[in-house]
Amino acid sequence: MDRQNKKWVSFTLLILCIVLSSPFLLSHVLPNHIQLAQGSSYEKIVEWPFCAKQATNDNLEISLLGYIPLKTVNVNVVKAKTVVPCGQLIGVKVDAKGICVLGTSPFTGKEIEVSPCKNKLMKGDMILEVDGIELESKEHLKELVETSKGKEMQMKVNRKEEIVDVSIIPEYCGSEEVYKLGIWVKDSAQGIGTLTYYDPETNVFGALGHGINDSDIKKLLPIKSGEVTRTAITAIHKGEKGEPGELKGIIEYTPKNILGNIDNNTPLGIFGSLNKRGEDVFKNTSIPIAYQNEIVEGEAYILSNILGNEVRSYQVMIKKVSRYTSEPAKGMVIQITDPALLEMTNGIIQGMSGSPIIQNGKLVGAVTHVFIQDPTKGYGIFIENMINNEVK
Repeated sequence: MDRQNKKWVSFTLLILCIVLSSPFLLSHVLPNHIQLAQGSSYEKIVEWPFCAKQATNDNLEISLLGYIPLKTVNVNVVKAKTVVPCGQLIGVKVDAKGICVLGTSPFTGKEIEVSPCKNKLMKGDMILEVDGIELESKEHLKELVETSKGKEMQMKVNRKEEIVDVSIIPEYCGSEEVYKLGIWVKDSAQGIGTLTYYDPETNVFGALGHGINDSDIKKLLPIKSGEVTRTAITAIHKGEKGEPGELKGIIEYTPKNILGNIDNNTPLGIFGSLNKRGEDVFKNTSIPIAYQNEIVEGEAYILSNILGNEVRSYQVMIKKVSRYTSEPAKGMVIQITDPALLEMTNGIIQGMSGSPIIQNGKLVGAVTHVFIQDPTKGYGIFIENMINNEVK
């Protein structure tokens, strides 16, 4: 083999090593379907060493270095969608779809220590029914247990998205003089976040940019209902290296302060519909959304009413854009650069999730996560991903 051929072989092997390396693949996932706004370019859909070439009106051919075909991607050209960017802090309250088991705990029965649910109910289980009765709350479960008088109870449980039947016999607790199961449970969750956008045509809103994950069971909480409300901020705890900051506030959960209903809790945000009160609160001007191929590294700004009054804009830099990534809630890396916001928060803090990101007059995404070791930086989700996830 002559020297020239050796160079080509070495170059080809180098490219293959780069392409086949796990980090490279993770940051350059090739989608099967993409959306483009009418009149926009497809050139930025993929990055080097991938190339995109129009094959037909509906398809693009993705290749390596323009020579080695990899796959064909279907293109859906859509009319540019417009929504109202929000940025208002909201209270979030959701009721779980079932009673969430946090753990089991022994107690003293009539004479000995007992644990009726040990090895029968697991952390993260969602108890849906008892003896054919759908559970309304944890108080409802307690009432059914106490009135069972020690009779075996048949439970229907959601365990890792599979419905299983569990039989449990409550035990009598001598010190409390009631029948008990010996489990810790919860049936709701609440917190503070930011409303990202509102679509006046469909009355749908999106918020947070990520789902409501229960801190005890470390997974997405299945919900049956929920509300978004006004909130009053009481304190701002600045973020520090290794310790995320946080907004402290009061969820104003009274009828006059409820702004809408939550219908879906998904990994890419919470979604629902505003009531008339909420529509009046979020009467702002609609702007176009940007699809992934339109977003570039550079200056942008976020919206927030972190001071508790009017929504203001704060400067940020989009440091990295990872189009069509396998982690759809982490499509962008952003950095807070606004001196006023840095003075108040040191960067991104809990409660700012969902803050709209705007670039070149378009809504491009929302803040989702903070970097623990650098609170000035964090991830953002593409608004396209949020909107596509509304009905899931």
